[in-house]
Amino acid sequence: MFLEISAWLYWLAFAGYLLASIFYIIGVTGRKIKIKNGEAASNVWTRWGFKAAVIAVLVQLGGFITRWIGSGHAPTSNMYEYMSFWAWCIMFAFVVISLFYKFPILGAFAAPTALAVLGYANVFPDESQALIPALKSYWLYIHVTTAALGEGVLTISFAAALMHLLVVTDVSTKNRKSKALEFVLFMFIALIAFVIVSLFFKIQGYQLLEPASGNFYKLPAIVGPVGMEIGSLGSFVGIPMPTLTAPNWVTGAKAAFKLNTLLWTLISALILYGLLRIVNRKPLVLTISKWVRGIDPPSLDELSYRAVAIGYPIFTLGALVFAMIWAQEAWGSYWQWDPKETWAFITWLYYTAYLHLRLTRGWEGERASWMAVAGFVVILFLLVGVNFLIVGLHSYA
Repeated sequence: MFLEISAWLYWLAFAGYLLASIFYIIGVTGRKIKIKNGEAASNVWTRWGFKAAVIAVLVQLGGFITRWIGSGHAPTSNMYEYMSFWAWCIMFAFVVISLFYKFPILGAFAAPTALAVLGYANVFPDESQALIPALKSYWLYIHVTTAALGEGVLTISFAAALMHLLVVTDVSTKNRKSKALEFVLFMFIALIAFVIVSLFFKIQGYQLLEPASGNFYKLPAIVGPVGMEIGSLGSFVGIPMPTLTAPNWVTGAKAAFKLNTLLWTLISALILYGLLRIVNRKPLVLTISKWVRGIDPPSLDELSYRAVAIGYPIFTLGALVFAMIWAQEAWGSYWQWDPKETWAFITWLYYTAYLHLRLTRGWEGERASWMAVAGFVVILFLLVGVNFLIVGLHSYA
């Protein structure tokens, strides 16, 4: 019963984040948003957006608690649970920061990011499973929750930094910086497109057995394993499956399945981006930059820095200190050079470099913002890329 209630609450939270995103975007794209002395005044739409965000955060917290009761352990032990919790941490951090910093426009960037992350979580199986012995420890709760909270606050730094770059960059001409910002938007659209496609096929209950390995395709098989005959798995809307086979250098038990997912992501991203460009009739960065026009750049830069200053020590404790203590308890060693551990260390080094360059070398403004935006890519690879591409001790996640 508790697991069913939790599932409904998670979907209600998803709807809440969607509403918050819509309200905030309407609030900043309309003509009612007022900029005075570099600060944006809230309006009826952004106020409703904040209310929707607060309610959705509380609803998802209820879903988290009921899932914990129903499963008997903290719901942070697999990709569905962790990504869902990360989405909650992003919105929780946004709500708290919004109480101190009056930047209603920030919601137009933070809420869609959390929405995309929560949508991505639903791509994974949502069944609650019993913990394996290595995870049966109270350090699971301490390590994972603090790491996710740190990553959530660092995501707010990314949102503020992106806003800062949109303010200070001349996007009216095609230059390297404007193209880089357009590419950042394309990557975000790629995530949304993949979520839409994956959820569509998941709702349809789609799965296709690959007989040789016994694994199931969750998306139509564009790519088959090395040596598989074209069309041997049937067809999809008249297109033979697989349409092509993986090259010989793609090895591994599920390599073809992962390559198939990457191709679907690229195809769906190009389609969605193309449609948006047709509707917009100009680069997306030109339109979105209008949302933040007139905002004081130093204030956005300071907000991004403060988010890193808060998120960095929390991430350090959760992803490194508490993780090493748990590793010693579970595996008998503080450090194993597991891919997840290594990339957590790389992420920590990256934000250490950010703070060092900012505090000792004067890297403020544009350079710091580019680092904060790139830092979000590092976090994404830590949370998604490592699990997707590399096998290690954390593969159970």
